This record gives sequence, C-alpha cells and structure tokens, in this order.
Amino acid sequence: MRETRSLDSRPKRQEQIIVQNGANEVLLFSMEDGSYYALNEVGNRIWELCDGTHGVAELIAILAKEYDAPAKIIETDVMEVLEELKSRNLIVEHGEDRRGCEDSGVSRGSP
Repeated sequence: MRETRSLDSRPKRQEQIIVQNGANEVLLFSMEDGSYYALNEVGNRIWELCDGTHGVAELIAILAKEYDAPAKIIETDVMEVLEELKSRNLIVEHGEDRRGCEDSGVSRGSP
C-alpha cells in the first residue's frame, strides 16, 4: 500500500463507510469491521474532499483558503488526518484496491 505522503496522490473515500452527522462531529461507521470514527469539522472537510479527484496539494490549497490559514500549517494537519484515515482503512489512493485520533481530527471507537 502506498503512503498518502505525496502531494500528487488523490485520496478516495472507501465505499463501505456510513456517514452520520452528529452535534459537533461527523461519525463514520465501517461496515467492514463495525468500528466507528469521529471527525471534527476540519477532519470532516478533509473527508469530503477525498473524492479521488482532488490531489493532496489541492486539498491543502482549498483548506488554507477556506480557513484563512498558512498552507504550511494546513499541510501538516492534512497529512496527519490523511495518514490516520488511511491507517483505519477509511480512504485509499485513487485507483488502489481496497486491501489494505482525536488530535488529528479522527477518533476511534467500537459499538
């Protein structure tokens, strides 16, 4: 599995994930293993942009503009969240097979 470290990579959401909006967060339910994950506002925005068409560099530029923050700070946060999402099998690189924290905007739980 390739790492989501390249600014050229195009992360894509897994298909077997159910999304539920909560009061202050968005919950992702993995149908594969029954786990659930909570995303804060920024984590959710990154999740939304993981459609396989946006490159990582584009995600960073979009978020830097939307949150009026320096791209370098946004890049660090985006890379953390993408690595967390990928490690939990919530995203893949566009075209890649399905094989495969609160601080970063993702927290895990189980039913």
